[in-house]
Amino acid sequence: MPSLRSMIPLSALALASVSSAAVLPDTTADERYLVRRALNTGMGTRYGDDCTEEDCWQGGACSFVDYTLPEGVDGSTCVSEDIWNQGANCGGCISVSYKGKKITVMVTNMTGGDKNHLDMTPDTWSKLTNGMSGGGVDGIEWEFVQCPMPKTAPLQIHMHGGASKYWFAATVENANRRTDAMQVSADQGSTWKKATRTGKYNMFELDGTLDTDSVWVKVTSHVGTDVVVKDVQLSSGKVTKGSDNYA
Repeated sequence: MPSLRSMIPLSALALASVSSAAVLPDTTADERYLVRRALNTGMGTRYGDDCTEEDCWQGGACSFVDYTLPEGVDGSTCVSEDIWNQGANCGGCISVSYKGKKITVMVTNMTGGDKNHLDMTPDTWSKLTNGMSGGGVDGIEWEFVQCPMPKTAPLQIHMHGGASKYWFAATVENANRRTDAMQVSADQGSTWKKATRTGKYNMFELDGTLDTDSVWVKVTSHVGTDVVVKDVQLSSGKVTKGSDNYA
């Protein structure tokens, strides 16, 4: 039996190759394939008729509280439980496009729907759809991307309300990549203890009591790069900024 490729006219293959190269210049055929494979197509919707951008998701499933979207990020989105992935994709950025308009949004909350569903705030929805009055469309395209943070914008560790040395509970904010892991050191980096992300609220927690009022926190991105934030204050609601962001 002839292969599928042999049944396709050479002219069609050539046209597809040229077309793909035009859309994605300076990339190899394998790289272009990976880009296309990463692109998701699904339903886009709008939620919250009256809430302003940050007010729509403060205190939601990603545990972002008193947080403002960083410069360079166009808006935010709730994602389906599959995309949310037990909080692992909180704070990650998504490039989403519809009818030629493309914006970058941050995952800030969880919603229902299937694995490709994005549910956006009114402000974000308006930017993506050029002010569309309706609340939903099929056929948006999206993929995870690195957040377009300014090079001078460091990530930060935000202690949860009620946290202390008796209950370590922290969320990573302002990261330019998704965070996979967190470790805590009470002896300035000599030893580290792994914190566990709670699947319900996107918080990293430690069992037991710490002996100090401040710690070093090491966080690891989904691509394996590390950032150490020193002198994180173990007090309720305290935000401690690092000196840099993920490489």
